[in-house]
Amino acid sequence: MGRKFTLKRLDSRSIPFFTLVVLMIAVFLMGGGSRGDIISLILLRPLGVICLAIGLVTLKRDQVHIHRLALGIMAAIVVLIGLHVVPLPPAIWSALPGRDIAVEAGRLVGLEDQWRPLTLSPHRGWNAFYAMLVPAAAMILAMQLTVDQHRKLLLVILALAATSALLAVAQVASGLNRSLFPYAVTNTDYPVGLFANRNHSAAMLCIALPMLAVFGLKAKGAVRALVHTATGATAIVLVLLALATGSRAGFVGLVIAALFSAALIRAWEPPVRKRGARSLKPFYIVGAIATVFVTAFIAIAFSRADGLGRLAETSAADENRWPVWETVVGFMGQYQPFGSGVGSFVELFQVHEPRDMLGTTYWNHAHNDWLEWILELGVPAVILLVLAMVAIARTGRTAWARLPLGRTPDLLSWVGLSALFILGLWSLVDYPLRVPSLACVAAVAAVWMRLPAASAGQAKQTARP
Repeated sequence: MGRKFTLKRLDSRSIPFFTLVVLMIAVFLMGGGSRGDIISLILLRPLGVICLAIGLVTLKRDQVHIHRLALGIMAAIVVLIGLHVVPLPPAIWSALPGRDIAVEAGRLVGLEDQWRPLTLSPHRGWNAFYAMLVPAAAMILAMQLTVDQHRKLLLVILALAATSALLAVAQVASGLNRSLFPYAVTNTDYPVGLFANRNHSAAMLCIALPMLAVFGLKAKGAVRALVHTATGATAIVLVLLALATGSRAGFVGLVIAALFSAALIRAWEPPVRKRGARSLKPFYIVGAIATVFVTAFIAIAFSRADGLGRLAETSAADENRWPVWETVVGFMGQYQPFGSGVGSFVELFQVHEPRDMLGTTYWNHAHNDWLEWILELGVPAVILLVLAMVAIARTGRTAWARLPLGRTPDLLSWVGLSALFILGLWSLVDYPLRVPSLACVAAVAAVWMRLPAASAGQAKQTARP
């Protein structure tokens, strides 16, 4: 009887892990773009809902308590977006700030008595709501994993990032053959791997570097030297590919990722060290920083560092980002405190777009998600962003207090902190968290930040008679 119970218990603990692995593989294969009209989303989003249902069924109260802040922020985002697509009575909707032009348009076509949602673009609002269910599923499933399962999950994410990198190498080797690019709307002039946008591909490569550092640090036994060699070689390839994407943000992200990787190595303290054994940490630290600069030099020598060339030749103002941001800041006050509605940026910017910016193309996003969030979601978005920054700052302070690092939960906490820090800065000039794969990685990273506390709770439960 005892043996059967043990096997049953083991299986039940494995369900969230295997479900999350399936979800992560799916989002990397089918969720590498930010557009809402990608055909593969027809399969990915229902799968995300199924995974979310599994995660909610298997979720335990103590897991909710440990990750209550991250889960609370995620739940608040889903609920807030959901409220933006709920139809409101005409008297309420028409009284919201900034709805004058929509009210007048409705009057002209005889639809002034229609119930309408808060968002000025309902179909994009529903797209945003469905999109959030996928990273929500990833977070809820990740909350339930054991420390060993989180270590395996790190390997899964690294393997998926490596798969994207291999595809990017194949794209370069083939002369950027269009058949090797998985999305119809994509950057065909740059190696993007499993992503549609070169900036988002570079973001994943940057995030992977601290993960790679942890993988190398945890190597043991006779294969340790081999793992370190492979890790260093892989890091060089990732840096080269990030530079080859031509992403200016990718260049900055590489520097930040290298600093986080060096900090991880500096703070790492193996649980057991032989007396008299020479510490290799200084070598690793110098190697982590030198890898970025040596690789950049190689990239320049072989004329593959398009990102460095673009960094020197162009600026954000040259691509109209500054005029867009200035325009958005100028009219966003008209829609506060509730915002213009989730997903409404495209149509809203066309209403307020300056005459000298008119052309045959359109702006799909503000290329500053912090600004776009505040425009669309109003004061509630500001509150959520502040809470997220406070949570990251508190985690950073707690992680600093736990130095030196010798346990897997502590290392993964730093990896999670680095991923969210990089993606947060990246969101100042782009929209990486609108990509399902990166959103799910960010959701897992939020769980990793609290992993030391979660592992302590698991240890207490194991110690109970």
